[in-house]
Amino acid sequence: MLIRFLVLFCLSAAAAHAQTTERWDIPLDPRDWKLAAENREGRLTERIYVAPGESEYFWNEKIVIGHQRLAFSPDDYLTGFIEHLNEHCRPYKMKPLEQGESAVFLQWEGDCRITGQQFEYRRVLVTKDGVHILAYAAKTNRLSEPKRQAWLGILRDAKLK
Repeated sequence: MLIRFLVLFCLSAAAAHAQTTERWDIPLDPRDWKLAAENREGRLTERIYVAPGESEYFWNEKIVIGHQRLAFSPDDYLTGFIEHLNEHCRPYKMKPLEQGESAVFLQWEGDCRITGQQFEYRRVLVTKDGVHILAYAAKTNRLSEPKRQAWLGILRDAKLK
């Protein structure tokens, strides 16, 4: 009886886990972005969306949506993120676009070990239920001005549900 209960519990937990809804309402461009990967480790959930015809490892553009179920300040988040860049993407340049008490919006570009040249906009929002991350990345060292303005607008206009 106990084994049956544990099996049913695990199955129902897995089903609920797999049906987690997206927290960001994002006004994406008209392309058919697809979920390429969903990574869960401890309190962190990360979803990677790619443009049509691309995959988690072979992409030219991607959107990363993350949620860390542990609240900490944007400064604390940036400290860890900078450590990650120092380890994986040297040399790199980072520029804060907006920063507040509970949010930061930045751009960075660098030469990453795995992906090569990468340009990224990253928005970080701290709420009661943790830290939410929304990022757009492209394998290039610079975006065209129209594309840059479009993605800045998309990321700024995105709202948590």
